[in-house]
Amino acid sequence: MKARPYVPLLAKVLGWLLLHLLILALAFLGFLVWQSGLGLDSLLSGSAGERLRGFGDAVRNEVSNLPASEWNAAILPLAREKNVSAAIFEVSTPRSFPFPVPANVLERAKTTIPPQPARRGSPPAGAGGRPPERGFLDDPGPPPSGDFGERPPFDDPRPGDQLDAPRSDEALPANRPAFLLRGENGDGYWAGVHLVFLGPPGKPHRHELLLIRAETLDGSGMFFDFKPWLWGGLAVLALSLAFWTPFVWGITRYIRRLTTAADLIAAGHFDISLPTRGQDELANLGHAIETMAGRLDHLISGQKRFLGDAAHELCAPLARLRTGFGILEMKLAASQQVHLASIESDAQELATLVEEILSFSRTGSRPPQRQVVVLDSLIREVAARESGERAPRIDVPHGLTVTTDRALLTRALGNLARNAKIHAGADAEVSIEAVENGAFVEITVTDDGPGVAPDELTRLFEPFYRPDRSRSRDTGGSGLGLAIVRTAVETCGGEVVASLPPAGGFAVMIRLERHRPEND
Repeated sequence: MKARPYVPLLAKVLGWLLLHLLILALAFLGFLVWQSGLGLDSLLSGSAGERLRGFGDAVRNEVSNLPASEWNAAILPLAREKNVSAAIFEVSTPRSFPFPVPANVLERAKTTIPPQPARRGSPPAGAGGRPPERGFLDDPGPPPSGDFGERPPFDDPRPGDQLDAPRSDEALPANRPAFLLRGENGDGYWAGVHLVFLGPPGKPHRHELLLIRAETLDGSGMFFDFKPWLWGGLAVLALSLAFWTPFVWGITRYIRRLTTAADLIAAGHFDISLPTRGQDELANLGHAIETMAGRLDHLISGQKRFLGDAAHELCAPLARLRTGFGILEMKLAASQQVHLASIESDAQELATLVEEILSFSRTGSRPPQRQVVVLDSLIREVAARESGERAPRIDVPHGLTVTTDRALLTRALGNLARNAKIHAGADAEVSIEAVENGAFVEITVTDDGPGVAPDELTRLFEPFYRPDRSRSRDTGGSGLGLAIVRTAVETCGGEVVASLPPAGGFAVMIRLERHRPEND
């Protein structure tokens, strides 16, 4: 089964946060699409309307003193500066417009500017000879809606004519955006700006329509400016990350500490301490782990103490029993000695078991006496004492040293050498190697015996555990040899691991801290 990739909790939470923000962004874009379906004119009430009004003011200022024939040429630099196309639309002569206008935009443009009454000179009298009331042409208010048709050409500047400059005693009427829509068949985005010019004295204001075309909705920032929304979204994202990251980081850091504590407990180290963390579920979990570690420490310590006390209490009656066997052996006839020998063998086996139990209970009961140990001489000393008919092969760099308890390491290596001799056989090839690995030294004892089943590797260091094919004491020992090895190595601050070499056999690796001279 393929293993799933490891994804930190912090990455998961931040990923969900980014997904949440993405959903909000998509919802906002959906709102914009819906809003554009209702009509883009709604954008004119905001900053887009102000920008179009400002552009219209600039156009009006530019063409106020120019003949009509020069208007569009004068507008061209302003349009290029904004990266748009713009020109003044003449309803009476739409074919003379400098660029094509879609049908829907043309229809909207015709209905935007109302027809202007044909009059020259003084204004005509109204009903009863009274002058007519000021209407749309004299009032820069919103133009009425509806289809006004084409304007009749009246008071239009003839070639060479120009509009009068604004009079100092009269306020300049305000321009206002008229519409914003998309050209049919995707032909760009179009905006119309209602321009109002001051006419000559005694004549009405002149109304013109400025058409502006852009390829995209933003209109280079004139129709719709995406940058504030983009920067706003990035600011929201940064604020969300800044707000959530410390909170999530605190959770993941405490979870890592819980994981480290659980690993220490699994390795047999029960003296752990976790930092306090308010009152929440993680704090309760940390307190439960500390309580569990304390109870396990008490249980394991009590187990070792019980084994030591029991073995110690067995020593005295066992010694008296063996003394009695010796006295009885001197009084029995030779024909009965064979029965006594069998009982003596059982007593010797019991004495060996008691000795191993005492050794297991005492290992780790005292603080380690750390010192610099030269591995080459120590390993050769252990091999000479524990080797059988065939001496092990030793491969240890000369002068390699570790910082450890010499007595505990000697006991651990001696147990491994005896374990290899018992389970692999007297003719088995045993090798002891030591290599440097960073800040540690790895000592490996390997034999070419039958090994063990892979699922038994994790249980070999448990007290009194023997593999299925080694249940009897004749071949499996007491089951305390590897347990003593682990206790001795862990007391020295190291770790021990059992493995099955690819070529077969069995291997145990001890990892200890390498000695570092002060001048390193």
